[in-house]
Amino acid sequence: MVIYYVALFVLAAFGILAEQKQKSALYLSFSFLLLVFVASFRYAIGFDYFSYLNIYETTSLWSFKDIFQFRFTEPLFFVVCKLCSLAGCSYPVFLVFLNLFLIGVPMWFIRRYSRLPWVSVYLFICLQFLAHDMNLLRQSIAVCFFLLAYPYLKNRKLLPFTLLILAGGLFHNSLFFIFPLYFLLPQKLSRKYLAALLFLTAGIYFFFDPLFLIIYPFLPAKYTKYMGSYYWTPNSFFYLALPTLYCLLIYLFRKRIADPCQRTIYLNCALYNCLINLFITKHFILERFAVYPFIIVLTAIPEIIDSCRMQDRNFTAPQRAACSRSADWRNFLRKKKENGGKPILTYHRTLLLFLAYGMVYFIFAAAQGYHYVYPYVSLLDQSFSTPN
Repeated sequence: MVIYYVALFVLAAFGILAEQKQKSALYLSFSFLLLVFVASFRYAIGFDYFSYLNIYETTSLWSFKDIFQFRFTEPLFFVVCKLCSLAGCSYPVFLVFLNLFLIGVPMWFIRRYSRLPWVSVYLFICLQFLAHDMNLLRQSIAVCFFLLAYPYLKNRKLLPFTLLILAGGLFHNSLFFIFPLYFLLPQKLSRKYLAALLFLTAGIYFFFDPLFLIIYPFLPAKYTKYMGSYYWTPNSFFYLALPTLYCLLIYLFRKRIADPCQRTIYLNCALYNCLINLFITKHFILERFAVYPFIIVLTAIPEIIDSCRMQDRNFTAPQRAACSRSADWRNFLRKKKENGGKPILTYHRTLLLFLAYGMVYFIFAAAQGYHYVYPYVSLLDQSFSTPN
């Protein structure tokens, strides 16, 4: 566990310093290298560590024709395995190359969209996206393709969004199921829409198993085999607490998000993350679909925090002049006056609130053994435990 806490402390401290000196590119480069090292230097942690080891070794014996014959629904991961094996890469070296992509894409996403990169990196660790990368390799690749497609969702460009979803889905088919998010995330949450969504969710929740039997014949074999297995067991409603809290926080801070379109996307991401997590109380395997809308938290929370920073009474004169004409700033001054000169939401209070949320999430995940990456075991530990 020490390595996770050290990484969090170092990246947070270095991030605050880099922010002050406006060195976000340098900071993200350092974060990228550190997280790639942590994810690649592990041994035998992640539920699927040995499963992927077996896949890698098996695929190395196959031809490309075998791959497209036996893995035709998700061939691209096996093609990557084959190419790396042809290059003579061992499994640990393969993980290094894979983690360059799995960590690199989120760092690019943070660089492009996050107002506070160090907060995004902190959340990337605390909210279990790093742990996800160390366990569910193929789905983590699919999540990266969703991040690559996100600019086209945001800018309403259907064709490039679709092409990226199709490419990522050939690594892990779960990405195909979230294609409707292109239409759902920008949908404004009116009362009628929200009522209809909650009614539909309740109906599907209570009749999930009969409905699943109807679509069962049309699903890929890999999904039908989960029925009746360990992955089909339900989780406690206790696991719904943190997703619900996140949804509530985004709703309470929604006015801190200036762009109405972006606000709608963030609200919908939080809501769909919460609703998908509701279904783990039926079958916990369904939690895997929640990671797609949830990963947008990497930009949602930093934007909220940064908006409070811009309104902090201690910000500089140029910053004051830049936003003095905004309705948001006038609203802040009014509320400040009404409350005896004390601001309701300061930058530091909001920052500490969301940092605390991240840390609570991390501690809970570690205690529950999320993704089987706690405690950390390194390749060095393997060498020490191997008899001479």
